[in-house]
Amino acid sequence: MPSALSVTIVGGGIGGLALANMLEQANIDYLVLEKASIVKPLGSSLGLDASTLPVCAQLGLLDDFNKASKPVRQFNFYNEAMESTGMVDFSCMTEIGGYPAMILDRPAFYDVLLKKIPKHKLLYNKRVQSIEQYTTSATVKCADGSIYTSSIVVGADGAHSIVREFMYKDLAAKGKLPASDAEPLSFDQHCLVGVTKPLDSSVHEILKREQCDFEIVIPKTDPFYSIYMDLPGDRISWAVIHNVPRSTAKTGEARLTEWGPDASMEMADFVRHQPSPFKGLLLGDIIDQTPKELISKVMLEEKCFESWYHRRVVLLGDACHKVVPSAGLGANLAILDGVHLCNLLVDAPQDSQEIIDQIFEDYYAKRYKIAQAALLNARQFGKVMSDRGFIAEMVRKVFLNYIPDWLTRWSNAQRLQFRPQLHFLPLVPDRGSSKARPQEPRLFVDSTVTA
Repeated sequence: MPSALSVTIVGGGIGGLALANMLEQANIDYLVLEKASIVKPLGSSLGLDASTLPVCAQLGLLDDFNKASKPVRQFNFYNEAMESTGMVDFSCMTEIGGYPAMILDRPAFYDVLLKKIPKHKLLYNKRVQSIEQYTTSATVKCADGSIYTSSIVVGADGAHSIVREFMYKDLAAKGKLPASDAEPLSFDQHCLVGVTKPLDSSVHEILKREQCDFEIVIPKTDPFYSIYMDLPGDRISWAVIHNVPRSTAKTGEARLTEWGPDASMEMADFVRHQPSPFKGLLLGDIIDQTPKELISKVMLEEKCFESWYHRRVVLLGDACHKVVPSAGLGANLAILDGVHLCNLLVDAPQDSQEIIDQIFEDYYAKRYKIAQAALLNARQFGKVMSDRGFIAEMVRKVFLNYIPDWLTRWSNAQRLQFRPQLHFLPLVPDRGSSKARPQEPRLFVDSTVTA
């Protein structure tokens, strides 16, 4: 039975495409509007774990993700002399949550998400020009003159969301925008990323592993660290991260270089000298083995916004909570936003403003605290990786060598207890030794709603 609602998703990124897959299965009418002429999956790689893989199984995506990825075993740390400084074991995540953490490159990730979305529901070259909200609908007008009307608009268009910009102008005009939301984003990290062409696995034994170890090089003097991940097809996904002190970070500059290959060579030249864990290769050699169109430089921010919705417009993923990628949480957070929102939308008895208000209030109440916690975890991980000096070295030494296994397991179990599923699809059996939290109560079931 078709839903009472219709949805316009602005943004063809991970969050928007994941939500589209869910709405397709929920029989909810939707369109995805993407400003680019094609989806450009720039960047290095993305991770998934037991918090989202049960939903991927429900949507029929898990087998494709398994084929395109490697399971993550552990993080190995080195100094500038390529001497081991410690290790963090993540193999316990398979037993705790029932699924291993997995890593795959962005193009493969997008290919899996695009596979089950009908082509006529993903429209390209749709640059949003305005959003108007009415009593019973919302309308998106694009620069090409096209107009799209639906029950709600979902802004899944990234950290520099145009949907958020329009929504915040409306809130500010009514005196309802918190001061913190009015502050511009400031970047916290310079990040250079890429994926190499296939390398010779007979020379580089690391590439023969069936599981992926993150190889992380943290020099004492250089103000950056590098991460290497072996991918299927004898390729290396790599990232070089330079944390910027908040006192010197510039507002607004990040937008000029958001996930693009046009500003990468200066930073590439700056980091070429660093050794890598691959036999006979410096970081510069790894960069040279990477097609230029797959090298990107970006300035990354972190922020959890306070305002996630207004009337018939709601934000999802990086548009409302931007987490730096070093902790690998961004894709999981965006997908889980979609799970909670879709579960609410599919039960909506009608698309009145009162019903929409209840849906968005519940979505915000459940997801905001989780997003805040994820931002804090990513920030702490980033500090362990990037801080320099004697105290930072001691903290890193303790973190990498003296944290007991039980504490690592407890930490992973705490995070992986959130494994929600789509209630309108057959539930996937819980395979983890640490049981998932019960499904959230359904807002419009066993309750009386007056509209």
